[in-house]
Amino acid sequence: MKKLIFASLLLSLAWGVDAQKKVTYANPQQVDAFFKSKTKVVMDANPMIGYNIVIANAVKKFWTITPFEIISSDEFDEQFNDATSSFIFLSRLTLDKKKDVSYLYMNIVMGAAKVKDITDLPELLSVPLAYAGVDEDNYVDKLPLMLQFAQIHIRRIHDKKLKMYTLRDYNDNAKELKSKTLLLKQTDLSKEVNSLEAIQKVYSGKVRIASTEEITQAIEKKEANTAVLLQVGPSEDEHSGRSYRLIYGIDNGKLLYYNYQNLSEKTPQGMLAKDFKWIEDKIN
Repeated sequence: MKKLIFASLLLSLAWGVDAQKKVTYANPQQVDAFFKSKTKVVMDANPMIGYNIVIANAVKKFWTITPFEIISSDEFDEQFNDATSSFIFLSRLTLDKKKDVSYLYMNIVMGAAKVKDITDLPELLSVPLAYAGVDEDNYVDKLPLMLQFAQIHIRRIHDKKLKMYTLRDYNDNAKELKSKTLLLKQTDLSKEVNSLEAIQKVYSGKVRIASTEEITQAIEKKEANTAVLLQVGPSEDEHSGRSYRLIYGIDNGKLLYYNYQNLSEKTPQGMLAKDFKWIEDKIN
């Protein structure tokens, strides 16, 4: 797949969001309204973008919580004031404008009648997906898992079993990795744990270093007793922004682990030894 260039004129879907902007979270009434809504899945204006193909297919296969419809970004601009609709779309979050550090997030929001800016729509979920500018192959195969997780999450906040603004609340699920094989790519690992031998010194669970193709196939087959790491960060030679680590269960889309750190020359991106050690404590 071609690399994405995230500029407002070239990717109309990646609306810019200031990291300091206060998020408007959906209130209990709006969470209730979600279950009566039709979910509008917003496509990019470029029909050849891989995201469009994958998200459209994934919604058809995995989205069961509400009726859904696929719409264009132009239609979203016209419809986001409809409080009977919910929306799934991509946004670009700028963490540091001076260094142009931006991330793609998948957002699920409710429409709102009096809102003038889409960044003020009531949010149900926002999940990091990619560092702006990386190749789509690094993340689009995880979209089916993210959609499955989104439905788990929204049901939990509806049942008042979870606050919507923290993903770390799911880290108790890490104990399920005891019975799963964790798939990750070599590029997902920091230098301190960049081999199976190094990982095994701090983690007793099953790990397999796999290719993008192997991970994509495992997700498509919903491979049992398997999990996958989504590592969100810049290229190896960049030290600005954040590194996010999200582990999803491949067979059910559950979020099993979430963490991030701010990057510097002394703090690298990728899965760290302390991540493996933290999970090790959970599974034992």
